[in-house]
Amino acid sequence: MLVWIVFALMTVAATLAVIVPLARGNRAATPASAHDKAVYRDQLAELERDRERGLIGAAEAEAARAEIARRLIRADAAAEAAGGRRSWARPAAVAAMVVLPLVTLGVYAGIGSPTLPDQPLRARLDAPPDPNDVQQMIARVEAHLVNEPNNLEGWRVLAPIYGRLGRLDDAVRAYREIIRLEGPTPPVSEALGEALVAANGGLVSEEAQAALDAAVAADPERVKARYYRALGLLQSGRNAESLAEYDEIIRRSPADAPWLEPVRESRRQALAALGQPADTAEPATLPPRMAAGPDAGTMAAAAAMSPEERAAMVDGMVQRLADRLAEAPNDPAGWMQLIRAYGVMERPDDASAALKKAEETFKEDPTVLAEIRDVAKSVGLIP
Repeated sequence: MLVWIVFALMTVAATLAVIVPLARGNRAATPASAHDKAVYRDQLAELERDRERGLIGAAEAEAARAEIARRLIRADAAAEAAGGRRSWARPAAVAAMVVLPLVTLGVYAGIGSPTLPDQPLRARLDAPPDPNDVQQMIARVEAHLVNEPNNLEGWRVLAPIYGRLGRLDDAVRAYREIIRLEGPTPPVSEALGEALVAANGGLVSEEAQAALDAAVAADPERVKARYYRALGLLQSGRNAESLAEYDEIIRRSPADAPWLEPVRESRRQALAALGQPADTAEPATLPPRMAAGPDAGTMAAAAAMSPEERAAMVDGMVQRLADRLAEAPNDPAGWMQLIRAYGVMERPDDASAALKKAEETFKEDPTVLAEIRDVAKSVGLIP
């Protein structure tokens, strides 16, 4: 019943929106034209009286009579036009009152659902969640945070999701809330700086620079924070400091790190700003992080192996990766590779154990944690 009341009110509003301007137009046009005609007739009568009393010559009277007559003709034309408007204004108003409701009802009957009960927001939020509906999940967490703004886990959930969805201002707000609730930590300061840079179209603001400086000071291995920090230094004209920061990133990076090429490109910009050659020597990198793939000889030998022997070789490679991560767990790419390998090898227990260790290692880094969980989803480890 409520929906029909709403539709009735909407129809009345739409009808009034059409009728009121028409009514106003009629009241404004008709009195003006009638008044003008009366004035011009009075002027003609006055002119004739002045001519009879000799107050105006015949020639002047004739010229004045012609001018007043022209104005009277224009007033007549305006009156007729107003009458024309009145002639269609009323049918238009009637049509609006009849056609608009009929069209509204016809469209709603075709595509509406009059028998569907009301679905207020609270009822939808209280319904069982759909794990595949990201927007519903976001709405639930946001509704929860309205009543509990100090819920740290809620902000931790939302912050990286906002970033991936391009809701950069919301991501910035979420990271600020995390810092407000638990204080600055290197991963969150880094994420806040990155979100601020993205939200500002690639420009490093003072707030972003401060967050990035804090992240690097607390954890010198934060490569992403160092990269944006160097960008901020370059934008502010501190070119020598920017070059030193890029060199430090290269010095701390494995030779096969995927971020080295964009770092080197930015380093060339810093060199150009300093007037130095683009091929100025750079620092040496660390050894490759990932074990090198099998060479041609190993591949040829593997081709001659039995299936059992090849499986044993793969098991050995995966075990070496697992052993290395046990000694040096701060390697997100390594954990993602290990989880993916266990998934392909159909070793779900090992994959679950690797995921648990990775989540524990990066529990303070929501961005990396989200990437690891995406890999786990891709191998069917989590829904």
